[in-house]
Amino acid sequence: MSRKIGAGIASLALAGMIVGGTTASAFADPLSSKEFKKQANAICKDGNQQIEVAAEQTFGNLPEGQEPSPEQLQTFAAVAIPNTKQQIEDVAALQPPKTLQAKVKKLLTSARAAVAKVEADPSLLAAGGKNDPFAATNKQAKRLGLKECAGGSNSGS
Repeated sequence: MSRKIGAGIASLALAGMIVGGTTASAFADPLSSKEFKKQANAICKDGNQQIEVAAEQTFGNLPEGQEPSPEQLQTFAAVAIPNTKQQIEDVAALQPPKTLQAKVKKLLTSARAAVAKVEADPSLLAAGGKNDPFAATNKQAKRLGLKECAGGSNSGS
């Protein structure tokens, strides 16, 4: 699998974590910063692993340097996007601490825009560098301490 596709996969995992917003019950006590980060990263780590399996199944035999076909990207997106949406539901159930709420809201806005682009054009999953629709979102997640949600350890953005 090419590094460019890997970066797109990692980015999609991030988007899955944050697109849904923080819709936890208004009656729930906010988590501590440490606990919010721990729980969000655990959700993203699990989702990243599932998305990596789908990527290996879809792109595993792709020769190095060869771009994936539109059909391969559609096949991958058909698996990765629902996975991402499940991550969204899981993380949306978390209540960030008040000190992080504004940053999380900004992150959500960025992620929503990126996911909408990928849903409309799955070929963006192969975009890297400046063309990566999740680049800004990944940077925001990293600044929040959400390493796994910023594509985990293999994020190249």
